[in-house]
Parts: sequence; structure tokens; C-alpha cells
Amino acid sequence: MLANFFNKSTPFHTLVIVLFVLLIMLIVAFQADILSFNPSFLLKEIAIFLLLIGSFFMVHFINFKNKLVKENAYDLLIFLILIALFHNITLHINLILTHLILLFAFRRIYSLRSPKNVREKIFESGLYIGLATIFYPFSMLYLILCIAAVLIFERRTIRNIFIPIVGFMVPLFLYGTYLFLTDQFSPDFIVFNTNFSYSAYNNFTILIPITLLITLLLWTIFSSTVKVLAVNNEFKSFWILVLVHLALSIFISIPAPVKDGSEFIFLFFPSLVLFTNYLQMATDHWFKEVFIYLMVAGAIAVFLV
Repeated sequence: MLANFFNKSTPFHTLVIVLFVLLIMLIVAFQADILSFNPSFLLKEIAIFLLLIGSFFMVHFINFKNKLVKENAYDLLIFLILIALFHNITLHINLILTHLILLFAFRRIYSLRSPKNVREKIFESGLYIGLATIFYPFSMLYLILCIAAVLIFERRTIRNIFIPIVGFMVPLFLYGTYLFLTDQFSPDFIVFNTNFSYSAYNNFTILIPITLLITLLLWTIFSSTVKVLAVNNEFKSFWILVLVHLALSIFISIPAPVKDGSEFIFLFFPSLVLFTNYLQMATDHWFKEVFIYLMVAGAIAVFLV
């Protein structure tokens, strides 16, 4: 039923997604006992809501513009379910903002399949990654994704390798200059806070979504990669890049200072691309339903335990 409903993309599907995002935020705020009607709380929640909706539109735009998925709303559905699974993300405006900035970088990186304005795309992707690094320092690892795209899409020249690094340095230089002019500068103005204690993952509200995500990712990758790589077409390059993207996202989430599930937001985009394509390639309708309902059941479970 859900597979059929989201098999196409219409404004109604978008409205459904928006309403469920709002519902998730209300439930999380209520469970965290932070629900309030004071102006500062409301302004922050409105900002988080708008950033999340902006992320949905950006994800959908990247996928359709670069033909990462077909014309359906599976990507929006899976993004929504991932937010429900790791719903603590709605408590961290800094991570949501970082993720949205990175989506702008991913938009330019995945568009490198087209030979138009290659240097401009590479520079802008580095620029956005640099900006995201100010908010979340480990974002700088996505420079590797940019360089990987240059190599995978055969745009490799010495200049194209160094352009994203130059773009990356621009916002850091401007931020450092601002701190210097306001007497706030220190050599370690970008601080890499880390936490390698994973005891928090013993909590079922985090353990359930992590287990479900890892299981579905392994199933999707091993069952689909051989099929994709066997076909000699452009999508094979995209698939390899998405796998690189996923690997980098895992490395970024490992040292995250806060271990409440919100750190997995960096896995959302590559995961939803993989899951959406798996659903599109699945020939058995009932299996699509099982896949989706399994994710939905996991999302409901984390709110009940």
C-alpha cells in the first residue's frame, strides 16, 4: 500500500511529508519534556522545521536533477522514516544546518557527470564543505568525495584536484579573519571534539534504528551492487560514488561528540539513494511493501520503547 502510494511524486505527497515532519517534532519535544510556548523555543522549532523541509526539497532536487532515482517519492518517504528512526536529530539545529549546507555541496558534486561548468561546480562544492566545516569540523572529510567525483566522472586534471581545496579554504579564511578582527581568534578556532564511548548505543531507542539501518544497508548493497556494476552505463559511476559517500559518512559519524543517534544524519542521503534504487529494482511488489513496513515498524518502535 505504501509502496503504491509513494510510487509517484505529487504536491499531495509533499504535504503528507511536511505534516509528518511536524508531527515527529511535536512528539520528540513532548517526550523530551521541552515543549513550551515561549518565543525562543517557538523560534528555534520553526527554524528547525524550515531547515528540515529545505533538506527534503534539496534531497528531492538532487535526486531528480542528476537522475539518481526515478520519478517517485520513495526518497522523500525514506528520508522521513530515517528522521523518525533517529528522531533526536530534531533537537540539534546545528547538525541539521550542517547537513543542509552539505546537501548544496552534494548537489554540485553529483552534477559533475555533466561536462558543463566543471571548475565552477568543483569550487562551489569545496566552498560549501568549508562552510559546513565551521559548524561541524569533521565535514571536511567530504573533500574526499569531491575529489572522488572528479576521478570517477573522468574530470581529472591537476587543477581540478586543487580547486575544491581552494574553495574549501575561502570560508575558513573569512571566518578566521572575522574572529581576528573581533579579538576572538585562536590557532585552534576549528575544534575537533570527539567521543569514542559507545555505551549510549545500549539504549534500545538508539540500538533499534542502528541495527535496522545497518541490516538494510548490507542487504541493499550486496544484493544490488553486482547488478548495477554488471551494466555498462552512467549509473554505475553514480553507484560507486554513492558507496564512497556512504563510507565517508560512516567515518564522520564514528567520532561524533554527541552519541544520541543524531550523528547518523550524515548517512541519510547515501542511504536513501541506495534504498530508493533497491525498491525501484525490486520486481516483487510484496517485497517492496515488506521493506518499507519494516522501516516504518522500526520508526514506531523507537517512540514506544
